[in-house]
Amino acid sequence: MKKTYVLTVLVALMFTAQADAMVGGPLFCVGKQVTSMTVEVERSSLNVPMEGLSSDRSGSNSKRLFLIGRYGLQDFLDGQLKIGAADLGFDDFGNGFSSFVSNPSLAWGAGLRAGLSITEKLELNANLSYMGFTAEGEVTRAERSISNAYLWQEVIPAITMGYSISDVTPYVGVGKVYLMGRRDFDVTYSGDLLEMASGSEEFSDGKQPMSPLVGLEWHLPDGYSLTGEASSSDGDWNITLGLSQTLR
Repeated sequence: MKKTYVLTVLVALMFTAQADAMVGGPLFCVGKQVTSMTVEVERSSLNVPMEGLSSDRSGSNSKRLFLIGRYGLQDFLDGQLKIGAADLGFDDFGNGFSSFVSNPSLAWGAGLRAGLSITEKLELNANLSYMGFTAEGEVTRAERSISNAYLWQEVIPAITMGYSISDVTPYVGVGKVYLMGRRDFDVTYSGDLLEMASGSEEFSDGKQPMSPLVGLEWHLPDGYSLTGEASSSDGDWNITLGLSQTLR
């Protein structure tokens, strides 16, 4: 919901306002006992399986807003937690039903990043992140409707390499989305629940293609930085923008 988005932004502003000594940026590992706070917006589109429906796969889209806290466990290892909001939609729900669209709901995530410094300015990173949220919505066709509740989860391993050039750090890499979750659904006809047609099903998708990605981090005064990242493969794409502040 819109209130969830607003709450996330307010919490992000509260954290960044408390910073007093800032260093570095969030692309490379931040360093032992160093913290980075990031406000991040993301737009994602994936072709996903639609089990039990006429179409084998359907285009999904999701908008996300996160507050991300990253902490340096070691000089070469960061841990992160994130909280925010996300929505979910399907371009085609199959069998002539209307498109599925959910309202924004609470989203959460965690991750690890390991970095190998090849030179002072060149670093290779291995990232593993998890993100989940719930999405509810209804699709209709004539007098028949399906109320859907999704538990949507993504696990994303990625490898990136960045090179620091003055105030900017361009980077390239590759990542892959592993999708999993659960769908609970109630089917009604003319307002009456059809219990035999209702139920629950698990879903998973490890067939998402490897996606090349490119990004840029722009270092600003007082420890702030702007980041932008884009990836695309076989019709799937993802765009992420972030504002970070790193502090001790």
